[in-house]
Amino acid sequence: MILDKIDEKRLLIALSIEDLKFLDISLNQLNWKFEFSSEVINNLLAKAESEIGFFCSNKKFLIEAIPQPNGCFILVTLLSNRLGSTRKIYKIKNKPKPFVFFFKSPDSLFSLVERLYNYHFSFFDSSIIEIKNSYFLVLYIKGLISSNLLAVISEYGRFAGKSAVAVARLAERGNVIIKNRAIEELGKYLLT
Repeated sequence: MILDKIDEKRLLIALSIEDLKFLDISLNQLNWKFEFSSEVINNLLAKAESEIGFFCSNKKFLIEAIPQPNGCFILVTLLSNRLGSTRKIYKIKNKPKPFVFFFKSPDSLFSLVERLYNYHFSFFDSSIIEIKNSYFLVLYIKGLISSNLLAVISEYGRFAGKSAVAVARLAERGNVIIKNRAIEELGKYLLT
């Protein structure tokens, strides 16, 4: 077993396979959720405190177990405990997903755009791409596409995919006719 104080906030514990056997713990059991595992880690931290002066009592810390061919490393990082410090909170945004539809002719695409515009289907964004006299409508929708919308679109064209990679390939190979708000921009000119 090797205890190495990297700096005032980090401690590296190297455990060999023999150390793990002596502690009667496996790498899979090195999880704070297991009571026995937390006891072993607390004993290792107490040993680090007495032997090399790494103090983490009454402090928040992060523990990472890193497997190695001949054992494992345990990295202990003390977290900031300053009064008045604000904790950063990150919010994962639910980005709209692109749904791509294929049309053989501009007439079928224009008919669909007119219908979508008249019935006020809501989209986060939309664009139209042309490749070799074929047309692609990209609809950006948050969540899943409704069965009603899918039924309306299937009367005029067919579903071609739903990934950002597919949209990037289309834009790279084709001619982007309308990049943003295609339904709104084209729809207002198609009103009869």
